[in-house]
Amino acid sequence: MLTYSKILFYWALSVILGVAVASWLKIPQWLLVELFLLGFFYILFFHRHKLVAVFGFCLIFLALGMGRAELGAETAAQPAKTTGLAQMALVKDVFPSPQAELFSGILFGGQQNLDYQWKQKMNLAGVRHITAVSGSNIVLLSQILVWLSIALGMYRQWAVGGSAFLIWFYIFLIGSPPSAIRAGVMASLLLLAGALGQPNRSQRTIVLAASVMLLIKPSLLRHDIGFQLSFLAVLGLIYLAPLLQSWLALKWKLLERANLAQFLAINLAAWLFTLPLSIYYFGYFSITSVMANILITPIIPVIMLLGFLLLIVGFVYRPMAAVFVWPINLLLNYFLQVVDWFSPSILANWQLYFSKSILALNYTGLTLWLWRKRKIGL
Repeated sequence: MLTYSKILFYWALSVILGVAVASWLKIPQWLLVELFLLGFFYILFFHRHKLVAVFGFCLIFLALGMGRAELGAETAAQPAKTTGLAQMALVKDVFPSPQAELFSGILFGGQQNLDYQWKQKMNLAGVRHITAVSGSNIVLLSQILVWLSIALGMYRQWAVGGSAFLIWFYIFLIGSPPSAIRAGVMASLLLLAGALGQPNRSQRTIVLAASVMLLIKPSLLRHDIGFQLSFLAVLGLIYLAPLLQSWLALKWKLLERANLAQFLAINLAAWLFTLPLSIYYFGYFSITSVMANILITPIIPVIMLLGFLLLIVGFVYRPMAAVFVWPINLLLNYFLQVVDWFSPSILANWQLYFSKSILALNYTGLTLWLWRKRKIGL
């Protein structure tokens, strides 16, 4: 049955598809005109048939996405300006190197301050994506805040509202970079869908938000890694996290009793959904990097949460920020130690590279697997 929310979802998806096609292929103007006229023809002559009319609008929105991408092709995303300067100065003052650079990368989404040696080690360990962008980390943090609030006994509505407020305050503290703002919008929509008790419709809201962002700035889809990873992280939290949580609770009862199944599921879902794209961009992946990510991924939200508290306290009264330095430094040392374990030079011979076609096959296979699992259940 075609509901209004489904129709809006299909239209938004058509816009994204149009931007995606035009981002990689040169679209002739005659094709755009033909798609528009064909869609108008279907709407005009088959308006009594709801399915055909909706398809006609999809063709028009497909052409709109293509045309917008063609117009915005010359305005590729520019490198993000350094933001959160005062907070970055605080981090450098209270942490030694390379912990300060690593912590800044996790919090602010930049890795330009890491020296070449540690960049190479993180490449070989397959964890450099963690410090590459802040978008997916912000989405992940929003869900961890909700989980922690509920675990502490807070009502879901209050947990969602408080988490949304903290996420936007965090974005303000780090200087409101565009990638973080876009991730904040996606995280807020995901939180809202959960608060309204409509998790099955949350993907439509996210797709609609993504289509609006791409109409405003189509270069995001091809040039902004933060947008791509945060969008995939959200989809992972929507589709994969519930399946992983059920599986973990079924296999390990202790995790469910300790209220840790959801925490692990959130972390694993975001990582697994962004993994193929991370391999495509960063080009390093080995069998041992799976273990490195399993050991490191669960502590990233903890580092971000403690770092968030450090920024707040430092913003209000800087000397009190020292309270959070020891536990954060302990986790950063653990992070660096894991990178040392899983980055021997011999792993350079086990690099794995993804072409665009392999990347597409990965996400097609993941989509089909998820559709089957949701169709038949666990």
